[in-house]
Amino acid sequence: MLEMQDYAAGGNGMDKIEKPSAEGLLSKAVIISFKTGRLGNTRKVRKNQVNVSANDPDGGETREVNKDVLKISKELLDSKELQAIGSFDAKIRAKLLTYCLPSYVDEGYYFLPISLIETVNGFLNAARVERTDLVNAFLAVYEEKREQARLRLGPLYIEKDYPDVAEVERSFTWSVRFISFSVPGSLKEISMSLFEQEKERQERMWEDAASEVRNALRESMAGMLEHAVEKLSYKSDGKPQVFRDSLTKNMLEFLDLFDKRNITNDDDLAALVGQAKQLMAGVDPATLRDSLTTRDRIRQGFERIKSTMDTMLVDRPVRSIDLDD
Repeated sequence: MLEMQDYAAGGNGMDKIEKPSAEGLLSKAVIISFKTGRLGNTRKVRKNQVNVSANDPDGGETREVNKDVLKISKELLDSKELQAIGSFDAKIRAKLLTYCLPSYVDEGYYFLPISLIETVNGFLNAARVERTDLVNAFLAVYEEKREQARLRLGPLYIEKDYPDVAEVERSFTWSVRFISFSVPGSLKEISMSLFEQEKERQERMWEDAASEVRNALRESMAGMLEHAVEKLSYKSDGKPQVFRDSLTKNMLEFLDLFDKRNITNDDDLAALVGQAKQLMAGVDPATLRDSLTTRDRIRQGFERIKSTMDTMLVDRPVRSIDLDD
């Protein structure tokens, strides 16, 4: 078993089979568990409640459909307020990945650089306040939406699908934990051989994890470069492609946070990030739109970097990390 400790929140071409050391992963990062819950908005419909028919595609008569081949569900509430909460949760998870890296442990777990713990904790605290406002906005209209559902669903309306407001409020959960893992020191006192076996097993596991984390950061960089090259290119009629300000904002954010997120000490990628930083120095969206010379220089530079990056990406299936293996 692994000992869990909560932290107080407050190049160039390379050998594809090389594995990064787990030292950086274990010394520079913890695992953050971030999970949210919300009211489910769909339920299965019992097949004996509905009759289903369909038009014959060949123009024949409308015929009854065999309900055994269908899976039928109903939307409980037509509520933009509830949809807003789901969209907000997705946005927070996406933003979290600009600070963290996937852990492959399980859904909702990420590797978080220790140097970014305070930043991420502040970000999540602010997000929780904003989410609470969204939840309260939904709770304020819940009774009204439930009555609308009664009329909208008719015989498909089932009272037990709609709990009282207090229970609905409890369904909107928010959980954040910062966790580190180590071999239990007590195991060493019981059996030195077992301690060494567990230590070796965990070293292999974290080396595999380091490989996955390194590749994830490389793929993220490659994806951003590919997107930037596409948007800085020209249409078939010779006119420049249109791009949003977020193109440069996201790229600059990635480059600025790279050193802190480089928890596997990826020197090859760091060298390419350095080249990208030099290219982007002093560049903003207005400059890219107004100066075709600058636009072409940045695009060609990104193309060269991406060409090198393509030799660094490893095409292999992701190995999930089983902490109980």
